Amino acid sequence: MLDFDAESGGSARQTRTTQVRHDDRLASLIERAARALAVDKSAFLRAAIEREATRVLELRARHVLTPEDAELFAAALDAPPAPTPRALAAARDYRARVVHAD
Repeated sequence: MLDFDAESGGSARQTRTTQVRHDDRLASLIERAARALAVDKSAFLRAAIEREATRVLELRARHVLTPEDAELFAAALDAPPAPTPRALAAARDYRARVVHAD
């Protein structure tokens, strides 16, 4: 069978509903796909929605840099900016307050 898992939602009781308006073309496409996989439309739609939602979230979970952005990022890491007067003062204050065990 195609890459389809009608049981991907687990054995959880199906209690939620979502209504979607669509045209005849999409209705026909859904029915044909469900028939091709020998599952009912609800099972097909649940699996398709879960697969797409997971794909979208995985895609958005990380940021992929373009080669140009990666080059700029690496250059920035290799040449950090000089500390500001405020950062230097904060470091001085920290050293004055914190006693190291060395």
